[in-house]
Amino acid sequence: MSKMLSFIKKSNQVLFFVAVTLFIIVVSIDFITDLLDNKYEPPKIALVDNKDEHTQIKKTQYTIEYFAKLKDVYIFELSSKEIDINQTHDGEIVEMFAKPKVSLDLYTVPYLSKNAVNLMFVRENGERHMLLKKDGLILEISKAKFATNEAGYLLDKNLYLIINEDTNQNGYLDSDDSAKLFTSTFDGKDLSLVLQDIGAFNLISDNKVLISQKGKSPKFYAFEVQSSTLTHLNTSINTSTE
Repeated sequence: MSKMLSFIKKSNQVLFFVAVTLFIIVVSIDFITDLLDNKYEPPKIALVDNKDEHTQIKKTQYTIEYFAKLKDVYIFELSSKEIDINQTHDGEIVEMFAKPKVSLDLYTVPYLSKNAVNLMFVRENGERHMLLKKDGLILEISKAKFATNEAGYLLDKNLYLIINEDTNQNGYLDSDDSAKLFTSTFDGKDLSLVLQDIGAFNLISDNKVLISQKGKSPKFYAFEVQSSTLTHLNTSINTSTE
């Protein structure tokens, strides 16, 4: 009888061990699957032409999210998976989209979401202004900074890295298209092009930006924000043979 009880006890221990092992394996598989499903994908915005008679009309579905505050201006990000290439934001902002989603998360982060297509600048007096007249893919923003007691270099204007043209004609705005560097006032006005085919940009001192430009022969530029002066940096290598 005691041998039988001992056998049952050992069997239960083995079964328990097998069950725990199987549980760990299943949980691990689910975790790895979720991790692969949520892996990072580069930003990609589909372009829709609602004037095409053969295309089903799709109104742009925006998600509006608070991004930051500069002086008396609140900045809201508009994100979307697709944009209408014929839609513009001229003059007074018109709600050309139905029931936009609104994020209730008010925690600010220093970067935009991967599908940011426009920025709305809002004052408490009701004034609103859109950064772009036509939506585009906003990859990056460096906000103006005026106070010397804040960390980082001073910056008199906002800087933006934007893709607003489907340069490879694949029907999307994505990382394969040419990115452009723009500036604007802190409240999103006077948007001005600095340079296109941008690789990256970096604020290296007060109002001084170092820019790399893509191409067969990559180039570097120094940009003075206050005077809007762009200077090419000669990085060519001269060689000779004896």
